[in-house]
Amino acid sequence: MRTSLFVISDLHLGGAPASNGQPGFQITPPRTQAMLAEFIDRLPGRSATADVGLVIAGDIVDFLAEETWLAFTSDPNAACAKLRRILDDTAPIWASLRRFVEQRDGALTLMLGNHDIEISLPASRQLLRERLGGGRIDFIFDNEALSVGPVLIEHGNRFDEWNAVPHGALRRVRSQLSRGLPVQPEFPALPGSRLVVDVMNPLKRQYAFVDLLKPEDAGALPILAALGAGGIRDAWKFFQRFRDACRVDYDETREPLSAEYIGAGDQSDEEMFDLAMEIENGGDASQINAIGDAMRAASSAVSNLDRKVRRDALFKAIRGRASRLLGAFEVDKEDDKYLTPARTAADAGFKVVVYGHTHLVKRVRLGDAASDWPVYLNTGTWADLMRMPDAVWAPDESHALNALTRFIADLESGALDDWRRAVPTYAKIEIDGETLIDADVYFADGAGAERVSTDALLQRLAGGAPHD
Repeated sequence: MRTSLFVISDLHLGGAPASNGQPGFQITPPRTQAMLAEFIDRLPGRSATADVGLVIAGDIVDFLAEETWLAFTSDPNAACAKLRRILDDTAPIWASLRRFVEQRDGALTLMLGNHDIEISLPASRQLLRERLGGGRIDFIFDNEALSVGPVLIEHGNRFDEWNAVPHGALRRVRSQLSRGLPVQPEFPALPGSRLVVDVMNPLKRQYAFVDLLKPEDAGALPILAALGAGGIRDAWKFFQRFRDACRVDYDETREPLSAEYIGAGDQSDEEMFDLAMEIENGGDASQINAIGDAMRAASSAVSNLDRKVRRDALFKAIRGRASRLLGAFEVDKEDDKYLTPARTAADAGFKVVVYGHTHLVKRVRLGDAASDWPVYLNTGTWADLMRMPDAVWAPDESHALNALTRFIADLESGALDDWRRAVPTYAKIEIDGETLIDADVYFADGAGAERVSTDALLQRLAGGAPHD
């Protein structure tokens, strides 16, 4: 039988919306939620000759965005309360999913990410099943990937050392909770989750862009340093120690050597911090005494001179990393920490390898350039994205610096409407038994199926029209 697989990920449903002039924690706003519900309602149903499956490959909901902020909500009542609040606030999406499985007999598969590991807990799974009703619904957790014929699907966080889930510990927690026992010892929080709830969430109250601007190594720390956000150095040192204590070791194929974890380490986060410190110091060691202590001050206490020095340093750093920063949005390029395991999967016989997690949609051939298969696809995200304006890399440095200055001013004032963009994407894979028919990534922001291209992606992400 022919099967059509639709794969989406990184919905990040949850978080309080903006109110009273304060930034919110909702990175997938109502307009995109409505788009998602419409997308699900447009999916075909099962027929006598063809099956249809929808896979939501992790980070479906976002427990880290729900107050009270916790890196892991182990109390089942508290976890269910957070999940119920998310389900109620995004009810049209779950109603659409219920129609898909009950009225059109579609097969729904829910997978675990790193922002929603609490949905693997017994009470949370039961709450989700009650909301989704009857039908063909499957939960994939416990470190499993989903394989359908020649297709392998997983979230991808197991290759990210900040967000690798210790599944052995998570099994223990589920076992204890299923028997009504206390969770002892505590679940070891993911370093990435601790970073979100202890550092990023408090910063987001003032700097709403921190989890929207991509790629990250051009985002949070360097720009926060330029804005004079306080406490970055101390927070970073703490999390470096915390992460090192939880470090995961990997073999040459990027598989973990510990049965507890799945992930892969690199030095990009260290480079990001070094870049932030360069900006803190104005790119010049002579500035250390004048500016060094200001990192611990509130942004309002940073002098205009300090701001100019920092922004000039940020400008130089960004211009010097142009190829890497611009390449992050090229659809046919991906970081090796994801391509290496994808190639390993291709060597094992899979023709399509699908990840999410990065929020950056991708299509990369894994074999001969003349062959479409095997291929790596990344499903991107339904959360809002932000990207630096192209004018920052203009040949005229004066024009480029002005563009960066205007962009940073908008970030500092919270005027993000000109920059936040919803660019939801999905993968569609057609198979007939073990035979692959087609596989690609598409934009979900229209009724038609438009294949993703770099030019079309950049056009959708372009922002700042009122300034240009």
